[in-house]
Amino acid sequence: MKKKPIFLLTAAVLLGCVFGAGCISYEEVQEYAVTFDSSGGEETVTAKAGDIITITTEGNPTTGYDWTEPVVSDGLDIIGWGRITTDGPEIVGAGTIYDWDVSADKPGTYTFTTEYKRAWEDAPISTITVTIIFS
Repeated sequence: MKKKPIFLLTAAVLLGCVFGAGCISYEEVQEYAVTFDSSGGEETVTAKAGDIITITTEGNPTTGYDWTEPVVSDGLDIIGWGRITTDGPEIVGAGTIYDWDVSADKPGTYTFTTEYKRAWEDAPISTITVTIIFS
């Protein structure tokens, strides 16, 4: 008759797993947007670790100016990026919207910096710096 206590113990563990599974809470990831024009600027954002910050700006690469590859703090991840021609891909000289999605898994203060410049020139005509404080 040792099978009965083992069966009851197994059933109790399974019921605990089934009913306990609903007790786990997941926090929803928040998304934040920071928008600049081609003159750049600085912004500070406060978010929770794991949240997504989308940094958006405009430019026109047909002029020779382009946003450089961003420099980010260790631990800040660029999880997505893109650029969209605003007037359609067939329009010569059309403006462009650039965006980068960044996030960090751990709390801390991080920075994101990109410059608007021509590849053959040293000095940018504008800079974007975003300081992100993840709690």
